[in-house]
Amino acid sequence: MTPSVADQTSTLAKDWRRHTDPPGLWVAVVIGSLSLHLIAFWLILSYQSSLLRRQQSQAAIPIEIVEIAPQPKSTIKPRVKVQPATSPPKSVPSKPLSSNQKLPVTTKTTATNTEEKNAVAIAQQRQQELAVQKQRELAAQQRQQQLAEQQRQQQLAAQQQRELAAQQRQQELAAQKQRELAEQQRQRELAEQQRQQELASQSPQGGQEKLPPPPTPHASGGLFARWVPLSEAEQREIPSRSPIPEGLKLAEHIGTNEKKVESIYINSNLDLPVVEFLVSLVIDNTGKFIEADVIDPAIPKAQRSDYEQYANDVFQGEKFQPAYYPDGRTPPELTNRFVRLRIERR
Repeated sequence: MTPSVADQTSTLAKDWRRHTDPPGLWVAVVIGSLSLHLIAFWLILSYQSSLLRRQQSQAAIPIEIVEIAPQPKSTIKPRVKVQPATSPPKSVPSKPLSSNQKLPVTTKTTATNTEEKNAVAIAQQRQQELAVQKQRELAAQQRQQQLAEQQRQQQLAAQQQRELAAQQRQQELAAQKQRELAEQQRQRELAEQQRQQELASQSPQGGQEKLPPPPTPHASGGLFARWVPLSEAEQREIPSRSPIPEGLKLAEHIGTNEKKVESIYINSNLDLPVVEFLVSLVIDNTGKFIEADVIDPAIPKAQRSDYEQYANDVFQGEKFQPAYYPDGRTPPELTNRFVRLRIERR
């Protein structure tokens, strides 16, 4: 038997009423959705506050950034796991999706800040290493300079010792030469005395008045010497075995340029005429007179020894200002000073 239209309509109405969702289900869905949103916002706020605390702590101790950096990933994973476990039906609004979209942005910002802080920390560490390396280089340079200064001082000390030794040898040679000159003069005086004694012994008795008198100075005052030093230009023009070094200031005599000859032998035995001749004086680097050499070509070679003996007696004991370089260099140990020496009788 075929059912009527009224029976079919009543059956459909009963089926529709049977499949209608109860209001409690919607209330539960709404409450669950609100709970999920509140939990999501609470997690976001707690995450941001934890990040702020970490940033502050990391600003105080930048080195701990590397150790704390992996922690944001662990905080994100629980949120990702919670979402599928409590995911609502398809009718759930799209707000949870918007909240989930903000999380990657926060993660990227945190990662960027961490990388920047790591870069700053690496840069600071690099600067510290460069500063330490520069200090080591400066210390090494200072050590090298100190070693070089010590070596230079040792060289100067050794040079000064060599110069002092050379001066001592030169002084010893000068003293030896003076002793030899004094010995030669003494031997001459002794020979002259012996000659006079022999002449006196050979003459007949009572005939001593016939002996020739010893030579005496032409004037009662004796022999006098006067000298005039040549200028540097004049001395440089005269050929010499030891030319003057360039820039050297010559030695200068201290005191008057006139002196009486006190040697009895010279006054008694050397009948030197009144003449002017050129003499080379040898002066050491302390201003001490060493010896005199007659370099005047007008004086015969046979008589030069007498004139040199006269010149050595004149300048013996005289003081000179030693030669020097204006720029402070070390002068030679011995220098020559040319003078024109004149013999006078008064």
